[in-house]
Amino acid sequence: MIEIFAVNIFNTFNFSTYEQLLKILPLKKRNKLKKFNIFEDSMRGLVAGILIRNIIKQKKIRNNNQFEFTTNTYGKTFLSDVQNFKFNLSHSEDWVVCAIDGNQIGIDVEMEKLIDPQIAHQFFTKKECDYIFSLVDYQVPRFFEIWTLKESYIKAVGLGLSLPLNSFSIILDTNENTHMIESESHDTSFYFKTN
Repeated sequence: MIEIFAVNIFNTFNFSTYEQLLKILPLKKRNKLKKFNIFEDSMRGLVAGILIRNIIKQKKIRNNNQFEFTTNTYGKTFLSDVQNFKFNLSHSEDWVVCAIDGNQIGIDVEMEKLIDPQIAHQFFTKKECDYIFSLVDYQVPRFFEIWTLKESYIKAVGLGLSLPLNSFSIILDTNENTHMIESESHDTSFYFKTN
């Protein structure tokens, strides 16, 4: 069963709190976070690291805190010796989110901001652009809808941006009011949910 966890970190951290929470994480992760140039990015990474460790502890996936994550060639993180526990993390602005399931899973969260939706032509397929530009007042929200769905899929399959965004389409199935993948060369058996 898919579960989603979300943490709002708006105005909850100062540097002292950050330093205290950093001690919870293993040395390797702490060193990685300290290399971030922007404090807020490091803070989001810190919360993500604590969140997934708390989920693993609460779900009794591990009996202790002594475990290491593994990453695949494309950077997807997983527990190598646990077959039925898959997770994915994302963060943007004030939110850190995590999705868990027994199957491959991806999640993405993005702060919707003012952008030129025309950049969709650089990254998305013609079908997706047709969807984005079909309603003038909804171009930006639809851009972010497609962007987050594509990111979620790429993260679920674990290929990172080695999988070009324009190599598959996210299509709205109006009969089911859900999204589906349209691709000739990629796994298309994924379920999508937006909120």
